[in-house]
Amino acid sequence: MIRDLSAAQTAKHLLQTASLQLGTASPTRVRELSRVIDDSFPYPVGDPAYHNSRMLEANFNENSADALSFVMEPGGPRASAQDRVETATQAMADIVGHHLGPNARNWFESRAVNGGRSYGWGASLGSSLDRDGVRESHITYEWGPDLMDSLPPVLYRISRTALASLPGLRPVLSTLRCGRASGTQQVTFELDRATPLSNLQPLMEELGLGAQHASLMSTAAFLMGARFVLPPETATITLRPIRAGVEMRLNINLDALPDPPERLLPLLRLQMTERPGSSRALERWLMALTPDGLPGPGTVSLLSVWVRPNLPARVALFLRPFALSPETAAPDVQSPRIVAPAPVQGPTTAAAWG
Repeated sequence: MIRDLSAAQTAKHLLQTASLQLGTASPTRVRELSRVIDDSFPYPVGDPAYHNSRMLEANFNENSADALSFVMEPGGPRASAQDRVETATQAMADIVGHHLGPNARNWFESRAVNGGRSYGWGASLGSSLDRDGVRESHITYEWGPDLMDSLPPVLYRISRTALASLPGLRPVLSTLRCGRASGTQQVTFELDRATPLSNLQPLMEELGLGAQHASLMSTAAFLMGARFVLPPETATITLRPIRAGVEMRLNINLDALPDPPERLLPLLRLQMTERPGSSRALERWLMALTPDGLPGPGTVSLLSVWVRPNLPARVALFLRPFALSPETAAPDVQSPRIVAPAPVQGPTTAAAWG
């Protein structure tokens, strides 16, 4: 019976179905991913062991709109933080080495976090697949006391600039990303005090992103229902050096907001009206992740607005699937963070989404 299935089987069925609809390679056919999913979710959906665990979340990003992307907590619900670090690190090395090549694996292993630290939760593992297979894999480590000094020089300078330019920043995460052509490292900072969106301008000016401040601020405020001040500990900022300069992401934790936007999907559709390609891609993504008989794919846990020197604000989402929720049988359809795809009407189904 369905209730007797492990969460791993449920997750793999969801991902397999989504990959077929999106036209991507299936994560279930990637041996390393299949194994870590099996090991990480051995109990049925709703088991108390998963309490307070993010388990597996799907990710949509306008920069990789036709990919199937997700992030998970590896190692099993009862794993220690150190276990998660070791499991995620080994899985990342195996995925990168097998699918992206020995040079990528060498790059990753030269920067990967080793044991010997005290952790709160450890690490998470993410992958993105397109029709040709694994396009990118990434690992996120909890910030440790010596991580700042281990950063490459460019990212170290960016991080010091951020800490000097915006009061209330606290480094919390470091992420290593490996793609087919290159690898990058990024740092995420938590905003530990109330922060008006206008206060981001000095930092963005210092990072060469000043021209994009208005775009980021207007997009974030609009999607949050005309909110122009971020409450304490509800948002993070991620900085990543790229060829064009610095990519900056403002990540809003909707779980932490006391009053999340009431009509997130209509706001997103309106905001992305002028990007029909992304709109169609996101509509396909929503449909692909929607189980039969349910009103949508799940609830949005994290909303990201990101900019680059040569690109105004774009949007990314992290979504907690209904399929992996203990409330699967009767989801709270009144939740403002549930996203429901438009009814299927043929090849022009997509409303303005991106």
